[in-house]
Amino acid sequence: MLNTIILKIVLLTSNFRKGIAFMLFLSCINAVVFPQTTPTYTDRGSIVFDVNGQTASEDPSGDLSVDEETYVLGPGDGFSISIDNAEALVYEARVNPDGFLIIPKAGIVKVSGMILKDAKKNIIALIREKFKTHNILVTLSAIRSVKVDIFGEVQKRGGKVIFANSRLSDVLLEAGINKEADIRNIKVISKLNVTSYYDFLQYMRLADRSQNPVVQEGDHISIGKIDRSVSVTGAVGYAGIYEYKAGETVLDLIKIAGGFLDEAFTDTIEIIRFLPDAKTQIDIKLSNQELIKNNFNLQNKDIVVVRSKPEYLKENIVTITGQVKYPGKYKIDKDKTHLSELITISGGYLEKASLMDASLRRFIGADTVDAELERIKLIPRPDMTDDEYDYMKAKSRQRKGQVVVDFRNIFRSYEDDVVLRNGDEILIPEKKEYIIIIGQAVFPGNVEYMPGLTVQDYIKLAGGFSWRAEQGEVRIVKAKTGEWIEEDEILVLEPGDTIWIPEEPPAPKFWDIFKDSLTILGQVATVVAATIAVIVSSR
Repeated sequence: MLNTIILKIVLLTSNFRKGIAFMLFLSCINAVVFPQTTPTYTDRGSIVFDVNGQTASEDPSGDLSVDEETYVLGPGDGFSISIDNAEALVYEARVNPDGFLIIPKAGIVKVSGMILKDAKKNIIALIREKFKTHNILVTLSAIRSVKVDIFGEVQKRGGKVIFANSRLSDVLLEAGINKEADIRNIKVISKLNVTSYYDFLQYMRLADRSQNPVVQEGDHISIGKIDRSVSVTGAVGYAGIYEYKAGETVLDLIKIAGGFLDEAFTDTIEIIRFLPDAKTQIDIKLSNQELIKNNFNLQNKDIVVVRSKPEYLKENIVTITGQVKYPGKYKIDKDKTHLSELITISGGYLEKASLMDASLRRFIGADTVDAELERIKLIPRPDMTDDEYDYMKAKSRQRKGQVVVDFRNIFRSYEDDVVLRNGDEILIPEKKEYIIIIGQAVFPGNVEYMPGLTVQDYIKLAGGFSWRAEQGEVRIVKAKTGEWIEEDEILVLEPGDTIWIPEEPPAPKFWDIFKDSLTILGQVATVVAATIAVIVSSR
């Protein structure tokens, strides 16, 4: 209707361009007034099926999955009857079109329209009139087929022949649900013209089997396109946009959205609502208790906002990883929990833990941008001053957020046993029982650590220097501090230290030397010519 009116306005407009502009203007208004309605809750993708040619099971005889208390028999259902009397008898029989079960040597019993449990009792009672035995076993051996129709937002519309114990979910899987399908308002019209509505999301989320009924012969299933929606944001399990469901309350929506999270502030729950003009919004603030008491119903386009408690769980979560018995996240008491307590709670150190290399990182203010460092990074190396270069190297080696702690002393020294803060990260690495050699060695890699060996000893163990090695510029990177030390300044090597052997700069190429020589000769010739000119002119 709205599109027709717009089209008429465009056609009646003398200037076609103006008409188009007006049309676009209305579209913009429409986009503002009527927000996006497509649901966005997290698990919708697992609910909206893609059939990809799949079909329902063709043979349910292995496990019938029938509830004796609810399954209603009809023509086509099959029974297996075992009678252990003087002679063992086994009969297979099906319910005939008139609803009767014919049992050889026993008689006929009507079972159509009865629940399975009661029908079994009647069958056994009939057999005992003819066979004086208690050893009678009656089981449902085959399930009849029924026909239902499904239309609307599905990929395979029309009639479906399915087994009589099939539920609504089986039909939906067979038909395939489109992305635009409203799965919270599925309409089922029975053969007797009784209309029922089912919320398939309620079945999925809350395991409410009443919303996934057994389908019956002649059922007409209709799935509409989403045209109304509500949304919930904030401290709930599954925030998002949901299909609108008539009669649903705010608390019903919160329940289907996973309920309140622990941090939810339930003293004030906000409902943002459009007035009938579809433009004006109002805010309704109610507590959880008021919602329970007043049973507040939702309207189309309502937005429910559940805010978090101020400072909830702030400043009390730390992480420990590596060589402890139980790594993970731990809750701490603000300004109370010490590092030694956390180590104890996490099960203590493992045998391979390297306390020398363990670290505590604290990121409060650690990610602040260093303007001076950013400036220096833009300067080419030849243009840097020595001070600028030294500053860049020092800042590049800096371990952001590292708190100086000697993990070997935290159980003995109060000074080293620091108080933990929110967001602290503790790493207990595995012992490095090796020296790392990188750069211009014949066999760079990890060399087993042996106390007392020098830098040159480890280089020999790595095959010695390669032919491109700059032997006089060897550096050591300390594992504990990240500090770079020249070879002649190193006092002792420790496990995890890195020996870096730089590459000798390549010799200049012949043509580069030749070119530079020509340039110099040209400059000399110019100077000589100028000198001669001066001498000549002075005579």
